[in-house]
Amino acid sequence: MKDQLYSYILMGGIALVCNWVIYSLCSLFLPMELSNMLSFGITLVFAYITNKIWVFHSMDFSLGTLLKEGTSFFTARSLTGVLEIVMQPQFYALGITGSLFGVRGLQAKIIVCLLLSVLNYLCTKLLVFRSAVTKNVNA
Repeated sequence: MKDQLYSYILMGGIALVCNWVIYSLCSLFLPMELSNMLSFGITLVFAYITNKIWVFHSMDFSLGTLLKEGTSFFTARSLTGVLEIVMQPQFYALGITGSLFGVRGLQAKIIVCLLLSVLNYLCTKLLVFRSAVTKNVNA
């Protein structure tokens, strides 16, 4: 359990940095909302792969398992992704307007990402990879 949480935090941290870097680069040329969507989509694929393999050790790559896990993962993360896309501009509008490293809206994005990381862990552990988690606990 403890190792899984550490792995989740490590992989989540890497995904978070990827998200921020992609957002930062996109925000140089694109509106905040589009930058958010692109950074979310690319990070989503990265997060699925890292969670499946290195966090929850779900090594069943059969088509049925990939479809079940993938659908659950992408659905749960899409819902929290919508929250991210909606919440960041709202936090910005509420006055969390600080720029970090010259990137407009990054302070609000960081706060939202941290809040949603907790929700994502719970969804991923309890809904997406629960059979892999049960197998690993019983092994």
